[in-house]
Amino acid sequence: MVVISISLPDELLSELDKVLGEEWYASRSEVIRQAVRKYISEYRSLERIEGEVVATITVLYNKMEKGEDQLRLQHEFGDIISAFLHSHMDGSTCLEVMVVKGRSKRLKELIDGMKAIRGVRQINFALMGIVEDEAGGA
Repeated sequence: MVVISISLPDELLSELDKVLGEEWYASRSEVIRQAVRKYISEYRSLERIEGEVVATITVLYNKMEKGEDQLRLQHEFGDIISAFLHSHMDGSTCLEVMVVKGRSKRLKELIDGMKAIRGVRQINFALMGIVEDEAGGA
């Protein structure tokens, strides 16, 4: 097994340690291995989606760090974002939900772009369906 080093903000490490005290994980390393497996599984499932889709993308981020990159990305993907909800969760955190309808390739590009933005804490997507064309196929 290879040993790697990662950097975590103090607050995140503190939360991880609290969870470790409540769960049956053997170590921080095991929790991180599980998280990496889940990430890979979600990535692979997104990779397999093809065609025209309807989905939601939920983004949790630090509002002090929302900048031009996030706004630019949302405008760049205006062709597939059909609805947008913004909510203040607390003094420092915002939640945004985007309803997306369009080509799966564009959905993947939007999600990848959001993942690359500093201050984004969490991204979840839910595939609501694959849009069928008029001939009855996907």
